[in-house]
Amino acid sequence: MATKENIRQLRLHFEGVPTQGHVIPAKALVQVLEGFQKVVHLIAMQEEDRPIQQRLRVSREIERKFPLICGTPEDGGYKLPVTIGGTDDKLFDGQEHNAVALKTREVFEAISQGNLEVFDKCIPDRAYRAYILNTFTQMQPPRHSGLVMHIEDFQEKRILDGTVAFEAVKKLLNPRPSEVSPADFGYVAGALIEMKFNERRLILKLLKWGKSIAASYDDEFEPILLTHPRDLIQVHGNIVFGEDGAPQSISDVDEILEIDETPIDIDVVDLKNCAVLKPLTPLLSKVTFDRDTWLYQADGPFDILLFAQTRTEIEAQLYDELEMLWSEYAKVDPSVLTQDAQQLRVDLLKVFEEVKNAK
Repeated sequence: MATKENIRQLRLHFEGVPTQGHVIPAKALVQVLEGFQKVVHLIAMQEEDRPIQQRLRVSREIERKFPLICGTPEDGGYKLPVTIGGTDDKLFDGQEHNAVALKTREVFEAISQGNLEVFDKCIPDRAYRAYILNTFTQMQPPRHSGLVMHIEDFQEKRILDGTVAFEAVKKLLNPRPSEVSPADFGYVAGALIEMKFNERRLILKLLKWGKSIAASYDDEFEPILLTHPRDLIQVHGNIVFGEDGAPQSISDVDEILEIDETPIDIDVVDLKNCAVLKPLTPLLSKVTFDRDTWLYQADGPFDILLFAQTRTEIEAQLYDELEMLWSEYAKVDPSVLTQDAQQLRVDLLKVFEEVKNAK
């Protein structure tokens, strides 16, 4: 069990092909550390009962008290020791460091386990929950970067399993029954035609119907809105529909996404046997967003055709499909396959190589 002397000590443990030779891409490391630091700051703000104002600002005092201090990287994939809180503690800082570090551990454990009860007890404020979970998602290595990031304690006991992080967060992001009105949660899509910053309200011109609806948003979504003025976006929230099937209003907005039709650059396909597939040549999948159905379509290699509500979902489906094709065609005895399946197997073996994961 962790003591006061080591409660602040954690390890970021990266695994995957990019960590072979005990190295890691700088971009991935910076992304994780920036997100981790923001999570610690948010937990520290909650511990001090600081309300989230119209625009989230971390005070200089919080920044002074709760920096992440990185140690010397260790072998084992790529392990980076981190300590919550600086070494130049002022009077009583140590107690606050321990309290925030303990809560941070509890939050990571609850996320890893998808434990709603524990997570809500740790983070009772809905706004803080949304901020922390969205930040936690952003700090994870991209699904198909070939990297997985676990968090361990000072004894190298895993307190967060990076392989289940995305699905666990999805579960914890679901609104609680007591926090929403009786309507259907879902996505609406349209052009962002106006933003009212003082009111934190946006005006969306809906695709298909051409009518406009307004929605309130939290300031965490302001960066993506500022980046995409007049662009097409998806807004997820509590939707009330009219008799014509058109959305009449949307509330409890918990996600805002750009509509991204850039091709998917297929990088690393995770397998279930501690290995990955790496394309031998650049491999792309065409992506389109249907303006009438509000669905993404992916036209992938090997005649793959997929549909999903979001860009993230269509990417996940594509990689799952590639993993399935590899296991059911490339890895089996060709004598049991039909002629067409044998050709698919040949094509897969020409395009991919299987590489064992670094541990």
